[in-house]
Amino acid sequence: MNKMPQSASFRFALAVAAGLAASTISSHAQGAVATISEVPGTGGNFDYTISLKNTGTESLNSFWYAWTPGVFDLPTVPTSAANSSLGWIATIDGDSIQWQNTASAPALAAGQSQTFTFDSTSTLSAITTPPSGNSVAFTTDSIQFNAGVAGQSTPIFAPTIAAVPEPSAWGLLAVGAIMAGLCKRLSVSRR
Repeated sequence: MNKMPQSASFRFALAVAAGLAASTISSHAQGAVATISEVPGTGGNFDYTISLKNTGTESLNSFWYAWTPGVFDLPTVPTSAANSSLGWIATIDGDSIQWQNTASAPALAAGQSQTFTFDSTSTLSAITTPPSGNSVAFTTDSIQFNAGVAGQSTPIFAPTIAAVPEPSAWGLLAVGAIMAGLCKRLSVSRR
C-alpha cells in the first residue's frame, strides 16, 4: 500500500476543510439588509421609510415586511403603504406589508437598493422591538410561505433604525454656517 507524504496529506486536509467552509458560507445566495426611519405624520400617524439593500448574488422580486412563516408581527395594521421606488406593488396583509415586482417593475439586482414607505399609528420603538419587524425577501415574483430557504428567500432579518441627525445637530450646523458668513463679510468690509 502506498503512503501519501505528510505534506501532501496536510494539503489535502486543508483543501477539504476549505471546501466544506465555502459550502456552508455560500449556502444562501440571497441576502438583504434594511434600515428604517420615521418622521411624524398627520392624524396620529408616523411616516416610515425602509431602505432595502440586496446583499446576495441573486435578484430579489418581493419583500414581505414584518412577516415570518405564520406570523404577522407589527403591533397594529398599517394605515397605508405606497408602491416602492422601483414600482413594486404594496399590499397590506394583516399586520404586515407585501411588496412585489410586476412585469413593468424590475427585480432588485444584487448590490442594489430601493425604498419602501408606509404609515402606521405605531411608534418606531413598537415596530422595531423584536419580533416586530422581522422580514423576508424572496427571489420569486409571488410570495412564498417559507423563509430562509436557499434559492427561494433570504434568511429572516429585521430593519435597523437609520441614524438620523438630531435637530440640535442641524441647529449647530446652521449657526456655524451663519457665523462663517458673518466672519467672511466682516473681513471683506475691512479691506
